[in-house]
Amino acid sequence: MFQRAIPAAYSDEERKDLFGPVADLMVGVIFIFIILLIGLALHLQPEDYQRLRDRNAELEAENARLKAFARYVRDQQMNVLIARIASANEARAQMLEDMRKRLYALGIEVTIDPTNGTLKLPAGGLFLAGQAEPTPQGRETIRKLGEVLAAILPCYSNMHASNQPASGCPDINVYSTLSSAYIEGHTDIVPFSAPTGRFRDNWDLSAGRAIETYKLLRESQAALRELRNQDGDILLGVSGYAETRPATHETDRLQDKVRDLDRRIEVRLTMTANEAAVREAMDEFNRQLEVINDIIR
Repeated sequence: MFQRAIPAAYSDEERKDLFGPVADLMVGVIFIFIILLIGLALHLQPEDYQRLRDRNAELEAENARLKAFARYVRDQQMNVLIARIASANEARAQMLEDMRKRLYALGIEVTIDPTNGTLKLPAGGLFLAGQAEPTPQGRETIRKLGEVLAAILPCYSNMHASNQPASGCPDINVYSTLSSAYIEGHTDIVPFSAPTGRFRDNWDLSAGRAIETYKLLRESQAALRELRNQDGDILLGVSGYAETRPATHETDRLQDKVRDLDRRIEVRLTMTANEAAVREAMDEFNRQLEVINDIIR
């Protein structure tokens, strides 16, 4: 019988010859791939690359403008600024507290109401029953009140020209300004009537007390005569409320101590927005918005 010869295993040299064509084929494929990439790159130049560079420059410029606006908002504390513009009571509360401290240093204890904007002089001994002229003690109290008002009110009433308080004034909210300071007169509950004379009833009497206090303030402090608000109107005014606004919650207002408290003077402050300061702040904010307006549209 004839037997078929079995080939021997491939030698190392023969293996190299076997994979040689495969390696050559892979090199060719990679070479073609590189050629295609080069062709694609050549296809993008020069117009496409220029557009990419231009867009990148635009994005960098927009980013710079957004960063500048963010720095402005942060540095100007815009959230705080907007809150201060919206709150006129902040300046009024500060003013009343400053008055209270200064009067206390002069030996006069007053009561302030920041919510309603009032300062109540110590009532006891200001006026005698049925009288509009202050007592000697009352005149001294009112004189000291005038000293304090002359020192403080200009800081809050004369800001409309420069948007800044006068020198020597505290750091205050310049976005609100004093509109008026009313000297309010009050009487006790006992009806007032006289067949002749200056006053006919408690309304006349309360107004008379406010007017006498107003005159005394202006006489003792000339600076108070010239104070005006941002509209150019005289700042100080008077009003009378008769017995309609009691000083206490006592139900029996005929008691001597209660009647003495009701015969009193209060100072009521009203505020308004400082239009010039608010307009300046909002104009600057709008200018900053215009810089990024095309980005956020």
